[in-house]
Amino acid sequence: MAAKCGQVLTSVLPALLLGLTAGRPFISLTGPSRRTTPGNPVPFNCTAGPFSSWDFNVTWMKGSDEHPASAQHLVTNNQGNYFVTSKVWVTLTLQDLLLEITCEVTHRALGEPLRKTMNLSQVLQVVPTLKITTKTSGTYIHVQQRVNLTCHASHFYPSHLRLTWMENRHQVHTVESPQVTRNPDGTYSLKHTWQAEATLDGSEFACWVVQDEQPPFRANITLRAQAPRLGKGRSTYSYSLQGPLQQSEPGKSIQLTYVSSGFPSRHITVTWFKKNHELPKTQTYVHPSGDTHNVTSRVLVPLQADDVLSFVQCHVSHKSTLVFQKAISLDQYLRGKGVLAAQVGPCRVGLWMSLPLFPPLKMAQPSLGGGMGAVK
Repeated sequence: MAAKCGQVLTSVLPALLLGLTAGRPFISLTGPSRRTTPGNPVPFNCTAGPFSSWDFNVTWMKGSDEHPASAQHLVTNNQGNYFVTSKVWVTLTLQDLLLEITCEVTHRALGEPLRKTMNLSQVLQVVPTLKITTKTSGTYIHVQQRVNLTCHASHFYPSHLRLTWMENRHQVHTVESPQVTRNPDGTYSLKHTWQAEATLDGSEFACWVVQDEQPPFRANITLRAQAPRLGKGRSTYSYSLQGPLQQSEPGKSIQLTYVSSGFPSRHITVTWFKKNHELPKTQTYVHPSGDTHNVTSRVLVPLQADDVLSFVQCHVSHKSTLVFQKAISLDQYLRGKGVLAAQVGPCRVGLWMSLPLFPPLKMAQPSLGGGMGAVK
C-alpha cells in the first residue's frame, strides 16, 4: 500500500523539527506498508532538508543502475528553508531479493551527498511451490503400513512460516517455525516429514503453509493401501458379504457370511470382531477349485439393545497378510424403538480397480441357507 506524500512528511515531522533546531540537513526513506509479490509495482518516498536554496538534486539507484523518479515535490517553511520529497515506483522481481534501493540528495552546501538505502527484500514476498512425496520400503503399500509423507515447500521468502498437516480435512500436526535452508537466489526451502498409516479405504492428506497472515497454500495426496499380489495378472477383487433380510429383536443372534474366490493357496484366515472383541462362533471353510481356493466364512452375532451404534468387522488374511477388511453396521438388523429398518438387497462389490490381485475365478454361488441380504 503506497504512502502519500503528506503522510510521509507527517511521519518525519519530529526529524524535520530536529533538523530545523540543529540546522543540519537530514534524509529519510520509506517503502510500502506491506510486502508484495514479484511483478507488482511498489512506491518508495525520499524526503530531505532543510536546505537554504532549491538548487539540489535527487538521484535514485536500484542496485548499481539509476532509476527515474516518478514525482518530486518542493516544500518551504516560514524561515525560508526548502524540503524535497521524491517518489519512485519500482516493479519488483525475484532477483531484487539481493538488491537495494538508494536515494541520494546533493546540494552545494553539503560536504558530501545525503544517502539512504533500503534492502528490497524488506518489501518482497515470494510464495512457496508445494508438493508431497511418499517413500515406501517395498513396491506395494500394505494395510496398516506406516508411510513417510514429505511436504516440500520450495523457493519462498521471507523464511518464517507455519506448516500444518491435515488428514481428511482434520488438523493432525502443526509446526510453527520449521527448519529451512537458504537458496543461492536468496529464497528459502524446507522439507517436513509426517508418518501416516495406510488403509484400504484411503485417506486424503494435505500440507498447509501459511506466510504471515496470507491465505494458506496447500498440496494434497491420497494414501491408499494395496492388497498384495496373490497370483499372476491384474484383476478386480470381488467378494460377497451378506446378512439376513429380516430384522431381529435384541437377545437374538444373526448370521453374517463372507464368500470369496481365487486364492492361490489354502492359507486363508477370516476373523470377525464386535466392539474390538473377536467373535467365537465362527465357521470358515476353504474349498479347492482347480488351481485356486474359495473361502466361505459364517459367524453368529448376538444382538443387544445398544447395538444401534455397534459394528462387526470382517478381517481376511492370506499367509498372515491382511487383504480385506470391512465394518458392518448392526443397526440395519436390529428391530426396536428408534431403530430404522435398512433396505437391503443382493450385492457384489469390487475393491479398487488398480489393485494388482489374483485373476477372477468363476464360482457357483454357494448355498447359504435362508434368505440373505447384502451387508451395507
